[in-house]
Amino acid sequence: MTTRTLAIALLMGVGPASADAEPLGRLFHSAAERSALDSLRKARLQSQKPAAPRPSEPQTAQLDGYVVRSDGKSTIWVNGSAVRSAR
Repeated sequence: MTTRTLAIALLMGVGPASADAEPLGRLFHSAAERSALDSLRKARLQSQKPAAPRPSEPQTAQLDGYVVRSDGKSTIWVNGSAVRSAR
């Protein structure tokens, strides 16, 4: 049996069965059900939303000095305190 003959046989067999099938009915929710679902979804999202963090005042830093020694190590003074370089 060739592929074409097999395809035609299958299509002929499927045709009458699909005509006897029951209608699917409503596939989607009604407008009232959709609005109820939307309101539930919004309420859930609002209850889960974390409080926005309060913006803190910007912190300022004062660079007081920078020294590089002959051996390559450096020291930085920030806000009056010495900070050694990672090198």
